[in-house]
Amino acid sequence: MPLLMNRPAPPMLLAAHRRLLRALPVPLVRQAFHITMIHRPGNFRSPRTFNEKVNWRILYDRRDRIVAACDKLRMKEMARAAYPGAEMRIPQTYWSGTDLRDAPDLSQLPPWVLKPNHSSGHALFGPDPDTDVADLIEQTRNWWKRTPLELGEWGYGEARPMLLLEERIPTPDGAPPADYKFFVFDGRVELIQVNSGRFGHQTATFLDAGWNRLPVRWRIRPVADEPRPPELEAMLEIASVLGSGWDFIRIDLYAVDGEVWFGEYTPYPGGGLLRYRPKQFDAEQGRHWQLPPLEQVRRGQP
Repeated sequence: MPLLMNRPAPPMLLAAHRRLLRALPVPLVRQAFHITMIHRPGNFRSPRTFNEKVNWRILYDRRDRIVAACDKLRMKEMARAAYPGAEMRIPQTYWSGTDLRDAPDLSQLPPWVLKPNHSSGHALFGPDPDTDVADLIEQTRNWWKRTPLELGEWGYGEARPMLLLEERIPTPDGAPPADYKFFVFDGRVELIQVNSGRFGHQTATFLDAGWNRLPVRWRIRPVADEPRPPELEAMLEIASVLGSGWDFIRIDLYAVDGEVWFGEYTPYPGGGLLRYRPKQFDAEQGRHWQLPPLEQVRRGQP
């Protein structure tokens, strides 16, 4: 069967968890998570650190571009409009909808990935000789319920709830490619996070735009000696263009055999709960982000 990235918790536990979150004010939920993960209260009114500023965006930023960056179909359109050049490839959409029984014959499609359009952190891969639509429907059942909206991430609640079948990025050995995450501030790439070993020995390595490794770690994941990709200059250009006009956005890209592939826009990295070592890196990263006026984003102005 296709590989499930995130196995769901027991349904009764999920239901109780959702009821609790819905009963609490979102600022209180965000503060509780910040204290639990970052080990101190967050200042979400006058934020200073990167995590605090992500939480500020979660609580106050109501611009349509945030919704577009949380809706996988819309973000593809937004990426192509921002960067129409052939130097960036965008995975083809094979099908989108709410009922997998309406999808094409999954066993006859080229290699694919199944995702929720309105959420993150879930994916199934195929085709597989034993692929069974009924089983996939069961495996994706909680995707309609378990969304970042439960944590107050407003943009996902405005995204269209549906499933998305898209082209899987091809690699020579069939293994998942390294995930290059570009932290872009006003069109400037200030940080690159490289995640490797998705289904094995996972690493997370931090570098600057010149490919100099930074003395930073994320949570308990080790760092790696990541080779400089030959596509780096192309990825830096694409990330800067896609991030132009944003006070901050993370642009996720892939590089395979000289080609750069679009991954996604990420407006809420780590849900504003990234545990860096050393801790002061949170504040260092936050200094790159100049927030827009509060009243402007509350009114949904660009």
